[in-house]
Amino acid sequence: MSPLYEYKTDSPNTRQRSVCDMWNLAYNLEHGQMKYDIPELTGRGVLRSSCINRDIKMIDYNVNFYVPVELRGVSKNPHFDILFCIGKSIHWELPESRKNFDLLTGESCIGISKETKKRCIFPAEQDMNIVEIKIPLPTLHEILDEYCNGLTLDCLNTKGVTGKIYQLTPAIQVILHQLLHCPYNFGLRRLYTEAKLLELLAVYFSESVLQTDKPISSLSMSLDDVKSIRSAKEILDNNLLDPPTIRQLSRLVKLNEYKLKKGFKELFSMPVHAYVIQRKLELAKLLLDSNSISVSEAACRAGYGNVSHFASAFRKQYGTNPGNYMKAIKNETNF
Repeated sequence: MSPLYEYKTDSPNTRQRSVCDMWNLAYNLEHGQMKYDIPELTGRGVLRSSCINRDIKMIDYNVNFYVPVELRGVSKNPHFDILFCIGKSIHWELPESRKNFDLLTGESCIGISKETKKRCIFPAEQDMNIVEIKIPLPTLHEILDEYCNGLTLDCLNTKGVTGKIYQLTPAIQVILHQLLHCPYNFGLRRLYTEAKLLELLAVYFSESVLQTDKPISSLSMSLDDVKSIRSAKEILDNNLLDPPTIRQLSRLVKLNEYKLKKGFKELFSMPVHAYVIQRKLELAKLLLDSNSISVSEAACRAGYGNVSHFASAFRKQYGTNPGNYMKAIKNETNF
């Protein structure tokens, strides 16, 4: 019986063949975890894979090849894929479909893999830093039915979410960071990773895919107003450090202030000001999770000029002072 994926390369370089074999192992890991250091003469970086409960796989590609690498495979298990680009923008070729695939820094995409053949070519000297979540379709159905109030794969297809590109919000970046820097080992690591993965799916569907939108038919506003309010949210997301005032925002989206405030709260379940605060705090938490900057620097980079105000807002949001949170992060790192 052939493996689910048979990665091949025409290169006589045995080290490159080794990379393809390990790529296959990472993609089809059946239990536990694996780590593979790219051979120095082939490239640089690390390939990590974890098989979580319910046959869900998380693969961390952090590699750079010195020569182009071609991967060929046969897929027998249809699955749901989410790719997160947490490093530089990436590009690869898909010769079978005669298409190119691009994913920019801070972007993600969703796909459903049902084809039986795969072939892709990764160019040389390209930093690849992506995280892939691979979920068997039966498992996805179970998760959606158990946790997402009747949301189904057919519903996702109807909404046209697959194949689209989505921006990573600060909250999603925080969870990805926590997944990649789990402080525990053995059984606790598996438990922690599974819990964080379910949290990631919930936040990802809510913030990026479904955008916490309510059905249009249930909203007391026109479709044009909904589009304007979504545009307002996008403007805020792109200008967190210096967000426009309500008056400025209303002019930018061509909607009066009353409609903007009322509609934003109805569509996203919180006032504009509260939304900006939440996003700033998520950004600050992500910075603190990196364990490389001070509380005052995190406050400044999240758009807070007053550290005391930042500490108060952080405590209200997360139930602890940022200083204590940093101490907990350091303790986890040394666990």
